[in-house]
Order: sequence, then C-alpha cells, then structure tokens
Amino acid sequence: MARLIIWGAGTLGRLVGAQWHGTVIGYTQSDKRHAALQAAGIQPRIGDPSDEITAADYLLLALPGHQRQLTAVQILLANGVTAARAVVISSTGYFGQQSGRVTPHTPPGKTDRAQAIAQMERTFAHWAGANGVILRPGGLYNAERGPFQAFLRKQQLPDRPLDRTLALVHYADVATAVIQALRHPNPSPAYNIVTPPCPTRRTFYHACADHIGKTFSALAAESQTNSLVEYDVALLRQHLLPHPAYPDWQAIFGTPLC
Repeated sequence: MARLIIWGAGTLGRLVGAQWHGTVIGYTQSDKRHAALQAAGIQPRIGDPSDEITAADYLLLALPGHQRQLTAVQILLANGVTAARAVVISSTGYFGQQSGRVTPHTPPGKTDRAQAIAQMERTFAHWAGANGVILRPGGLYNAERGPFQAFLRKQQLPDRPLDRTLALVHYADVATAVIQALRHPNPSPAYNIVTPPCPTRRTFYHACADHIGKTFSALAAESQTNSLVEYDVALLRQHLLPHPAYPDWQAIFGTPLC
C-alpha cells in the first residue's frame, strides 16, 4: 500500500497509522509521543512534512485546532504540494449554534468559530480539490481522553448551555472512518462523524454526576428542547463506517483503552 504521512500524529493519528498497511510517517511538534508512535509502527518526525510529501502519498491532516490546520494547508498550497488523497480533521463546530437537522452539505454557522472552521475547510478544498475529504467529528473520547475525563478532573459543569446537543464519537470509530476515507474510490467531499443518538449536555452530565455519586443543582432545571441538533450520518454509514464499534455514548464510562 502507498505511504501515509500524518501531520499531527497525536492520539487519532497513532490509531490511524497503526491500521495502515504500508509505511507511515508521523509528524509532531515535539518528541513527546515518539515512543508511542514507534510502538505502533510509525516513523516519527518533528516539524513540517511539506518537503517530503509526493503526489503518490496519502496525507492525514490532524493538527490540534482549526487555526493550525489552516496554517498547514496554506503551507501546502504555497509550496505546490499535491497528494494522491488528503483527509483533514475538521469539527462539528462548523455548524455553530444551528439547531435541527444538519447534513454534510449544510452551510456553516454564523459564529466566529464556525466561520473560521469554514475558512479552513474552503482553503483545504481549494488545495486538495477532488483528492480531498473533510471529516467533521464531534467530541472524541476513549478511556483516557474526552469530556468525561475532563469532568473527572475538574469536578464541575462546563460553562456552556446544558440543553444543546453534545455530539460524541469514539476515537476508534473516527480512526476507522479516516482509513476508509483514505481508501474509498469515490468519497464524498465531507462527512459528519458522529454516533447518534446524541445526548444533551444536561443528560450527559447527569450521567457523569451519577457515575461519581455527586449532584449539581444546575442539572435539576427543566430541559429545553428548542436547540437540539440532529446530525445526518447517512453518508458516513454508507461509505465509511456502516457499523460503529462504539454505538452507545455511555461506553464513555467504561470503554477499553485504545
């Protein structure tokens, strides 16, 4: 199989690289994760891979945050880099504060963050063209990372609306979707990477509080349902992830390490 280059080889990149049948080179900002990458069969590097990527390579852009992703794509564009297939990790934050049904084709939200994510996606699409695939995962989790682990550390509720939908997806399922997006002969330009049904933050943090035996008065207020989001994952199920390994978000309380 062709060579895979991962720019931003963190938790997700390591999982993807471990499943790739061929040479994998993982670029990071420091050598902190290099031992784990080597254990997964990934050749670690530090810095910018734009001088190494060839037109025959496959590329995963998984840098932390949409601003770093944008900067990476701008570098690729400025240097005239091309790839056989490129996948970029975006975010459901693209949809902003919209409610109701959102499909991969729904326009971006109007918040500053949503517009910034949309700018990154437009720049990526301009650079990658038909060889590019945009994946928009919700909140990623496994046994070590995610909103439940953040709650355990802080022992407090986030300062965010409790009756908004909380999009969740396991790292392992996103890694599977990435592999299939890299391999698919005719992928869609964009996919929502979420595992419905999604809880509201109120439902989620109720479950978190129950799990550790605590109560929070803010969770007792009556729920509002006028800001719920339904993520359309039909294309995801058809093309990339027909059967998620973690179909129930409550796996967040006891998912095995990955």
